[in-house]
Amino acid sequence: MKTKDGSCLSTFFFTSRGVSVTDSFNEWVRNAAHVAKTKGDEAQRQRYERWVIALVEDVMRIHGGVSAVDWATVSLVMPPDAEDRRPTMLRGGGNEPPRLSVRAVTSHHRTELYGECMRRIPQPLHPLLNQAFERLDMDVMAGTRTYEAVTPLEVIKIIQELQALCRKQLQQPHTQSSLASYGGPVSKPMETARDSVLGGKTTRDHLDCPPNAKVRRSENGAHKAESDEGPTAEARASTNRFLQEMIVLDEVTQPKRQFVGKSQELERLYSRYEPAADDIRPREVLVDAFRFIKAKANDKEKYPDPLKAYRYLSDQLKGMRQDLCVQNIVDEFAIEVYEKHALISLELGDIGEFNQCQASLKKMYEDAPDCVGDSVSEFFCYRLAYLALGGQFDALATELIHYTTTTLSRREQAQKSSGPRVRKKDVRNTLKLCGACEEGDCFTIARTLPHFPHGMHSLVKIFLPKCRLRWLRELLSGIRGNVSLRFIASCLGFPPVNVKTPTGDCEFWLDGTGEKAKGEFKRFFEMIKYPVPANWSFDKETKRVKKSDDHSQQQDDGLTEIVVAETLCECVNEYIKYLGTRRDA
Repeated sequence: MKTKDGSCLSTFFFTSRGVSVTDSFNEWVRNAAHVAKTKGDEAQRQRYERWVIALVEDVMRIHGGVSAVDWATVSLVMPPDAEDRRPTMLRGGGNEPPRLSVRAVTSHHRTELYGECMRRIPQPLHPLLNQAFERLDMDVMAGTRTYEAVTPLEVIKIIQELQALCRKQLQQPHTQSSLASYGGPVSKPMETARDSVLGGKTTRDHLDCPPNAKVRRSENGAHKAESDEGPTAEARASTNRFLQEMIVLDEVTQPKRQFVGKSQELERLYSRYEPAADDIRPREVLVDAFRFIKAKANDKEKYPDPLKAYRYLSDQLKGMRQDLCVQNIVDEFAIEVYEKHALISLELGDIGEFNQCQASLKKMYEDAPDCVGDSVSEFFCYRLAYLALGGQFDALATELIHYTTTTLSRREQAQKSSGPRVRKKDVRNTLKLCGACEEGDCFTIARTLPHFPHGMHSLVKIFLPKCRLRWLRELLSGIRGNVSLRFIASCLGFPPVNVKTPTGDCEFWLDGTGEKAKGEFKRFFEMIKYPVPANWSFDKETKRVKKSDDHSQQQDDGLTEIVVAETLCECVNEYIKYLGTRRDA
């Protein structure tokens, strides 16, 4: 019996002629019917149907018949050299002997490719291999690929895409499984793989979805749901468990190579070449080397200049970091080395090395929580300030979301444990500092920094030139005519600010000291190429500023220098335009 569209490819057609229909054969026939509908004209469609029916007749004549064949491995692509013969089922009788077999009509290249993939791909991933070949068959039928041109690496890529669908399915527990290509139950190869991995026999019943949850495509191409009821919670849970096990099997990685150094040297610089075992120092030597380089850097006779001592420590600590990384050492000593190098990098103004250290420390804190000290809160605040001052607001938002969803949500567990954790007060002060830097509130910055460790002040000083350039442009955008240079210096945070400390009131310089502030003021205006008047005295003007707590209440007595706001604003815009042409800006 033909369907409404004239096709003979239906389950009823074969059952009415005595064919024993199995689940895999039923699925194969329905897919063959869809392929027949994609043919360009009626002649091609009829030839394809004759080829399918002749194939079924040949299979019925082999030992076991239709039930003995795994139809999931039988290709739906008709070979171009396939013989066009009229099957017995269409003639209503006849005794024409079968001349094709199931092996003859199956694509030779597909069989070879499937066997090669079975040898290369691990056993736990074989269930996904069948799904990958189903997708490959659809591409071949559409004419976008050929079996001859497909390599095993391309099949592996398809498997990786299917695994990505697994992960997406786990994130959406209320939807049906994305692995089932045709909406059917979990196939037998998947069940076998799961049994072999878990080491126990698992029945098929708890893996299959109930029949009323399937959505089948009817023979005339319309979608019809056999039931309005969705998959039950038990079926969804069993499907998710199976997908989780498949993902875990894929994420098994090779263990890291054990590498133990043999060098006994206490000093070693970072090497850009692949280090050998004779160049790498083991952990016990690194501990002695760490004490040695700190004692040597503190020797005033060898390093009277603190900056030279910091550079020596930075070079040696970078070599120690390489030794630790190569040997996969993550413990309290490794964390101490990375923290020390991060702080020294801030003193030297090396923001690149600091970023490498703080990124590694973040991972170390997660991998070895038992080795974390009290500095975890300090370096978390450094990371927030680094992202905010560097303009990486997306990464900053991600860090804050992670902090609020993990740290604060586990408040009860954190209160029970005595281990170190990020303090809310430190985070609150850091966000206050970052907001002041963004708004150009130099007085709030100066009054907030003394409450942080010295490393935060060093980090802010690295970004001060960039911040001051932005502050000056925003300041001059609302000023026309003349403006005093002393007022500009105060708004940019060059003069000191009186702050209260536990030891009493003191003067706080954003640049560290008065001499450094004087040098930074000169370099800043040289950077934007605006000539400072020759009779301008930084020392004299800063002393005048210190006489008043609020710079807005100062009275201009005519002794300060006046600059033209439009000219200064033009210099700032030209320099910002120049920075846009530099990759390192």
